[in-house]
Amino acid sequence: MFEKLGKFEIRRVLGNGAMGEVYLGIDPSIGREVAIKTILPAAAQGGDAKERFAREARAAGVLNHPNLVTIYEFGEDQGVLYIAMEFVKGHDLEDLLRDQSLTRSETLEVLAQVCDGLGFAHRQHIVHRDIKPANVRVQRDGKRLHAKVMDFGVAKISNSDMTATGMVMGTVSYMAPEYIRTGKPDPRSDLFAVGVMLYEGLSGRKPFSGDTTPTVLYKIVNEPPDPIDLDQLHGISPAIRSVLDRSLCKNPDERFQTAEDLAKALRAAKDPSWMGQVEDATARLQASAPTLQTPPPPASAATQQVPAAAPLAPPIAPRPAAASGSGNKALWLGLTALLLVGGGAASWWTLRGRAPLPEGPASPEPKPAAPAPQQGPAPAPRNPGVSSVPAPVPPGPAKVETPAAVKAESKPEPRPESASVKAKPAPGTKAIEQPDLYQPEKLNKLEVHERLNLGNVSLSEAIQLADSQPEKAIQGFRQALKADPSNINAHAWLAVVLYDQGRQAEFNQELHQARRQGILSQMTSRNARFRSVFNQARLNGKLPSDLGD
Repeated sequence: MFEKLGKFEIRRVLGNGAMGEVYLGIDPSIGREVAIKTILPAAAQGGDAKERFAREARAAGVLNHPNLVTIYEFGEDQGVLYIAMEFVKGHDLEDLLRDQSLTRSETLEVLAQVCDGLGFAHRQHIVHRDIKPANVRVQRDGKRLHAKVMDFGVAKISNSDMTATGMVMGTVSYMAPEYIRTGKPDPRSDLFAVGVMLYEGLSGRKPFSGDTTPTVLYKIVNEPPDPIDLDQLHGISPAIRSVLDRSLCKNPDERFQTAEDLAKALRAAKDPSWMGQVEDATARLQASAPTLQTPPPPASAATQQVPAAAPLAPPIAPRPAAASGSGNKALWLGLTALLLVGGGAASWWTLRGRAPLPEGPASPEPKPAAPAPQQGPAPAPRNPGVSSVPAPVPPGPAKVETPAAVKAESKPEPRPESASVKAKPAPGTKAIEQPDLYQPEKLNKLEVHERLNLGNVSLSEAIQLADSQPEKAIQGFRQALKADPSNINAHAWLAVVLYDQGRQAEFNQELHQARRQGILSQMTSRNARFRSVFNQARLNGKLPSDLGD
């Protein structure tokens, strides 16, 4: 063992890597512990191995992210190449999965953090190419877990040609099909490896197993993994199966296209009530929402034309159909216009065979645009032969015939939209940051469905913030309850965070509200964390007296 490498003092051996040994060292200038990775002389023979090791340092050296191990220095000493990097205490994910030390929800959070780190690396055009549990270090701080991705030893800078064409590196069980076929991975190949770890974490076994390496490689390329039994998914959403299936697609175009998308799905699946594809469904609803906005009815224009140009009445008749989507009001308006058109046409046919009546002063009246709609039905009494035509007009609302009423009717024609349709989140804006989406309004079925979806998104976002940003989480849970007051999981999580924050009065109020709704027992049975908090409050004598039994 070396006593010193470069400026670093060697304390002990941490383990053996694929290309050399790993030591625990000390930077004497600041007293910082570092992990020092070396390359064995045998592995360093030939320029390719040495260059690959140097590339690891250059590639990982540009990465600075909470979920990635930080590289401090690359050098050569005593004929040995070394990299000094951040020393991360904790356990390898490989050990945690083998010992089943993580709950299902914790497994999802760890893998989501892996995706957070990979997403940053991918944006720097760096593909890890060797994602596996042994390269993920997990630290536990109370209830919180912190994952860091290690060993970019076989990483490739996307626009570099230093890796030999067709060279396949990494651990076989976690390699993506396209990587096996071509030796040329891309960021989605890393996400396939995350999918393999997800399957392993949920089922306790690898998705592609075999007695020999060729058998494993064949299964990865050609065979789907066995489905996971729903009985193994307690405490998380059953929709995790769709996330898993998408992650393990043979065709990279059918997988999650970014690590950020996969991380979002993994965190959403921590909520047992998540139905899957919530945000996609919401996006589709938002895209279709403009169909709810009906343009103001053009009936006023039709009404204006009747007295001025009676012979043109037949072409105008279809116009009210454009306002048919405006509801019953637009229907009455359209019927009125049709009756007026019919009346005008009948008047014209009646007057054809008769001498012009001495109504010179009356004829100029329709010329002004504003009074024209008012005067439309007025001439009817002047022609006895037409008196029977406008008779059905009274069923239509009288208000419609005045310009002021037409304006009043046309303004709200796009519907007094609820905030959930009117104020849609901008791209990248979280639903939890849009409190105006949850105000009660009169909604149609599509808007109700959209509002419930937004509530579920807000609930999912709030669950992620329950420990790190409790105030924002409380806001998100309350927004979810505005969208759906019967959301059992939102009630349970709100009570949990209120109790954790010492807001006893609000906690008690939430329990009484749940009891009034008859969902208190369901909150206890469905949400393990609420059940723990509820029992803790009972033991500490903090439950309301009427709930303490």
